[in-house]
Amino acid sequence: MKRKWNDKGFSLVELIIVIAIMAVLVGILAPQLVKYIEKAKVSTDLRTLDAVYKAVVYATQDSNVVQDAPSQAVIDTFVSNPVELSTLAAGNTKLYEEIKDTLGWPDLNPSTYQQYVTSTHGSNPEIYVQYKGGYENPLAMWISETDSTGKKNTSYHPTNWQQLDTIPCISIK
Repeated sequence: MKRKWNDKGFSLVELIIVIAIMAVLVGILAPQLVKYIEKAKVSTDLRTLDAVYKAVVYATQDSNVVQDAPSQAVIDTFVSNPVELSTLAAGNTKLYEEIKDTLGWPDLNPSTYQQYVTSTHGSNPEIYVQYKGGYENPLAMWISETDSTGKKNTSYHPTNWQQLDTIPCISIK
């Protein structure tokens, strides 16, 4: 009695060829996927920074904040020098309350906003605020230890808003 082989399956050679083709495709597509993920993280951080920017601008133009002397003293600090967002919490002023209420955050501490900063590659990213003048775009803001180019460089620490043109951290200016 002769036994017939079932020819319905794939041979080992065919399976190896398919696996090799899939490996080549993954090798080609994986770097592109990583770039898209990094761009999405940078975009998310820009949206977060834009929300903070709008909250600070809104708060600095609120009449209750403008008439509050402690709030005005805090505003004066970032007119000439960049300050960390967390320093705006000094004294629990009306400025601080208005910013955190607009954002819907419990506070402005780094532990709070670092959960919204997704593209950072350092351990302690900070959001900086500095008045740069003008009416249309009065503030500059940036996130330290981020890289808007996706190269994962953590050495970007601008000391003022003028450096944002040459240091590619995530920023609004």
